[in-house]
Formats: sequence, structure tokens, C-alpha cells
Amino acid sequence: MRHTTFTQTFITAKGTAKAPTRLASLRAPKRALGFFGLALVAVLAASLGYAPLSKAADSSPSLIQIQKRLDEQREQFLAVEKLAKNGELKITDPALAALHDYPLYPYLEYNRLVAMGVSLNKTEVERFRAQFPDSHLERMLRVRLMSTLASQGDWPSYIDYYQAVERPSTEQQCLFGRAISSMGDTQEALNIAASLWIAGKSQPPVCDPLFAQLRDSGKLDSKLALERVLNALDANRSSLATYAKRFIKDSSLLKTASTAQTVYQTPEQVIQLSTQKDQPELERMQHIAVMRAYRSSPERALELLTKLGSNFITSAKNTELLGRVGVRIAKDLRPEDRSRLAMLDPNYASSDLTEWRIRLALLEQDWTSINQLIAKLPDELKQGSRWRYWRAIANASLGQEANMGDLHQERSFYGFIAAELENKTPQLNQQSPVFTEELLQPLRASAVMQRIQELVKLDRYSVARSEWNSWTESMSTQERQAAARLMTDIGWYQMGILAAAYEGLWNDMVLRFPSAFVDQFEREANSRDIDPLWTLAVSRQESALFPWARSGAGARGLMQLMPRTAKETAKREKIPYRGGHELYESHTNIRLGSAYLAQMAERFNGNRVYATAAYNAGPHRVDRWLEGREALPLDIWIELIPFDETRTYVQNVLSFRVIYAQLRNQPRSLFSEQERSALVLASR
Repeated sequence: MRHTTFTQTFITAKGTAKAPTRLASLRAPKRALGFFGLALVAVLAASLGYAPLSKAADSSPSLIQIQKRLDEQREQFLAVEKLAKNGELKITDPALAALHDYPLYPYLEYNRLVAMGVSLNKTEVERFRAQFPDSHLERMLRVRLMSTLASQGDWPSYIDYYQAVERPSTEQQCLFGRAISSMGDTQEALNIAASLWIAGKSQPPVCDPLFAQLRDSGKLDSKLALERVLNALDANRSSLATYAKRFIKDSSLLKTASTAQTVYQTPEQVIQLSTQKDQPELERMQHIAVMRAYRSSPERALELLTKLGSNFITSAKNTELLGRVGVRIAKDLRPEDRSRLAMLDPNYASSDLTEWRIRLALLEQDWTSINQLIAKLPDELKQGSRWRYWRAIANASLGQEANMGDLHQERSFYGFIAAELENKTPQLNQQSPVFTEELLQPLRASAVMQRIQELVKLDRYSVARSEWNSWTESMSTQERQAAARLMTDIGWYQMGILAAAYEGLWNDMVLRFPSAFVDQFEREANSRDIDPLWTLAVSRQESALFPWARSGAGARGLMQLMPRTAKETAKREKIPYRGGHELYESHTNIRLGSAYLAQMAERFNGNRVYATAAYNAGPHRVDRWLEGREALPLDIWIELIPFDETRTYVQNVLSFRVIYAQLRNQPRSLFSEQERSALVLASR
């Protein structure tokens, strides 16, 4: 489904992995120990100093005994946790003492303190910090304590705790301003107030006393008020702009504010200002007008920009908006828009728009224009695999040599196409770091690692992610990379994948493309006569192999199925299905996801490109994108997919399938013979 992809990690581009959506803490269903359960126990046993089972002395507990003890403590923890959250747990409670050696013991203490509410004090927080110096929970307690200190007017203590906050919220900044004001630093307090007041949105009520102080001091002048008017109009908050305008006393600035409101209400009025305003002011007015027109309709914004012509000031902010308008028009894939977009950006100021002008030229297979437009791209884009591929295709189509150079050696979608066209083996450039036991053992033995393992066992991944973030803050690069490998060892594949992206381990294919749920993927795919590595690649793209993934749109599980799609698929395929909660179970999700993917393959006559696009964006959209373009070469069709997410999705899934195949020494081509015959060069 479109906009349901939980996380994406591109093949070669850096910094593109998305942080996981915050998940609710969930209690794990009872389940057999399994391979990863044993792996988790083995790691924990090592961290506790137990010898491996095969080498253990008679007096050492076995892995089974350790597991039994952990299972008992886990059940006890869940029961005691309820008491702590309800404020029914005392520090002297024997049930608390009985879990003192359980990895998640700090969470019981944390919940006990949170239940104290406004009674939480500095002594308790400092005791917690001393007892659990490596726990991120102290920061959360500190935030709660700061709220209490502010409500009590204990500003000196608030200031002390504020100094340790790395990224203070707006509320915390306002309270800090009030705190330092009470301590005599009025000027700095007013500076903070001014910087927060001019925002183009309403600020939290806790800021009101600080803003009142700003007004009473006479420092809320006309310039500040005008800035907020302009920011509010830019943010489409006209009521806030009207409110801020009340504080403008200077007649000249009041006139500017009124003019800004006029162009907001009637964007075309900005055309009359072209020679009447200084450049910075005119630039702001133009942005407000074009943005307002764009919210009304892209066509209206395009017409306004065209009328402004060379009078439109191409600052960085305005150029970004110009590109946004042009790209939105280009995505309608109308050949007649090529000339309009050329008029919109004759100097190629927006590289995003230039790329879409190339795509419109691809629609008409205007190879001469394609080469000319590629030449106008910034060098960084021009030398990227995408446009090197299309430049070679354009040259070949014009009767010249299709020189792709070393593109076939790149691990990218276009590199894989080049390798296929040149009958060469796709290159993975695999390089997995080797970590010594001397490095790994302290990480395994750390209290944080033990907590992460237990949180994973309880399916509390959002909390485990907080532990990870806190743990890795002070690590060296090598330690973070080794820790990422440990996440895969305990079956938390998603964290290993994301950490690989964060740490730049782009060539560690084993970490980035783990073998997860392989038996289930093979069983379900083979039963439906589709490639198991295709379904695995879909899951790797959809959820980063995270069973509890849930998108903002509501898609769930490994293959990110919407409950409605799952229900319809289950009914059609006669698959037992009791509701959306089952989509978090790997076997159910893979079974339904494989069935739905097979349906898409059947609907589009075995074409995996169209079927993959349909899995992400929906079959009806793919039908629409194919209408009138059935004869387009397949590589051009992919390039013209209007949804950026779906285009990347298709390219990633096809590429991930090749990567998984190469890692297993089971080579797969990027395309089937039928698909390959539909490429630009292959079809000539």
C-alpha cells in the first residue's frame, strides 16, 4: 500500500535509513524457546560469566536452567511492574528485592518513582542516578522532576538540571527563561522570549508569563511583531498573523504587514510589488504568495510563477518552492508541460525540477533533449548511477556507443541493470568487519545489553531503542559497529539494519541483509509459485524484517499489510484469519503477504515490476500509470512512476532480491527474460 512502508534503507545512498516508528510496549506472547531464544540465553549466560554448555563444570547452571530462571523472573517482573505503576510498590517490598538481579530491575524502581507524582524529589532522582549510572531512565526522571521543580518555583534547582538537557523542548526553554529571570538575568530571559515568540505557530501556555514579561518590558517592538506576522502567513496561520499585527506600532512596518496579508489573501497581488519593495522583503512576500497559491492548486502557483518570470527572486527558499511547484506539475506526466516547465526554470535553478524535465523527455524518448538536460544537472547528480545510465541509453539510442563505463561494478539498481545488459555478474562489494572477542565480550556483558535482550524478549522495542541510543552515545565507532552485530545475533534485525546505515556500514551485506524467517518465506512462496527471495526482499524493504512494524497508515507486520487487504486476501485464499492482531505474527503475515503478492503477479501477467509497484501503491494506481503507456520500455516506465516512494520501492525490492541471491550463491537476474526484453536497449 502507498505510504505504508515502515522503514527504507537504500542500496548505496548514505543517511537514508528512517528511524523506526515509536511502538507501544507490548507483552510477548508465550512461545517456544526457539533458535533466537537460545541465542539470547547464550549471550546472557556469557555476560553473567557462565561457561558454554559444552565446557561447563558440573556446578555451572545449564542454558536450560538459566532460561527457566529468566522465564520465572520475567513473569514476576510483569506482576511487580503493575504494582509499581499503580503506586502500590514500596522500596522495602520483598517482591522488589527478589528481582534485584533481574536485568529490568531499574524499570521497577523507575515506575515506583514515577508513581510518586509531585512527591518526586531530588534525593530520589540522585539516588537512582547513583544506583543505575548507565540507565537512560534517569533522564526521563529528570524531566519529570524539572516539571515539579518549576511548579514549586524552585528555579535554582531547575537551572541546575536544565544545564544537562541536550535538546530542550519549547516548554523547557520557556521555563528556563522564567527561571533565569527570577534569578536576575532579565536580559537573557527577554532574548529567549523574543526568539520563541516570533515563531509562526502558537506556543505552549507555559510560555505565557515569559511573553507577558516581554510585552511589559517594551521589548516586543514592531520589528518582532512583523517577523511573526510573516512567519505565521508562511505557515498558513492567518489568525495568528492578525493577532501579531496588533503589536506593530510603526506605520511603515504596519503597511508591510497589511501588504503581506493582502498577498496571502490574493496571491496574484504580489505581481504589483515587483518594483516597490526591497529585495529581502519582496522575497518573503513572493514566498507567502506562491505558497498560498500552491495550497490552492499547483496550476495556480505555476501561473503565478510564470507571470512573475525573472522578477521572482531565486533565493534558496524560493528556489525550493519553485522546484516543488514544477515537480508537482511534472508528475502529471503530460508531454505538453515540457515547454511550460522550461519557461518556469530557464536557468535550471532547481535540480529536482531538472530531473523531472528529463523524465518528461523520457516519456517522449527525446534522446537529444535528455542528453542536453542531463548536462545541466549539478556534477553530484550528473555523476550518479541514475543519470550515467540514462546518458548511456540516450547515446545508444542516438546511434552512438552505449558507454556505461564501470557502472556495472556499482551496487545499485542502475549498476545491476548495466551488469545485466553487459552479461556481467552484479557486484555486491561485500566487506563485513571482523570483531575480536576482546571487543565483543564487554559489550555482551554490559548491563545495557542484558536489558536490551530482555526488552526484545518482551517485544518492548521502543524502550529497547531508547536503551540502544543511550548505550551507543559514548561508544567508539568500532564499538557501535560491533554492537550492531550483536543486535542481529539476538534476532533484532531491524536495529542491525538501521545501525548499519547510521554507522556507514554500507558494504556489510551480511548485517544489512540478514537471513530472517527464511523457512517461512520459502514455504509460503513456493506454495504459490513465486520466488521466495522476492517475498523476502519485499519484507526487507517494507519493515526491515521487524514483525511489530506499524506504519502511520496502519499497515502491520513484516510485509506491512493493511488489515482490510489482509481480510480480503484471507477470504479469497481461504486462509484462517481472526483479525489485525494476527498480522504481528510472522507466519500469518508472511502467508497473507505472499498470497497477496502472488495475486499481484497474476494480475499483471507475471511482471514483477508492475506487481511490486502494485503491492506498494495499489493495483488501481498501477493500472492508471499503465494506461496509454503500455508500450513504454520497462526501464522508462519505472523511471516515470509519479510516487517517489513507489519508484524507490520498486528499485529497492528488485535490487534486494539480487543481493539476497548473491549472498546465497543462487544468482538471480534483475529482470525475467520477458521483462528484460522490454528494456530500451534490449527492445532495439
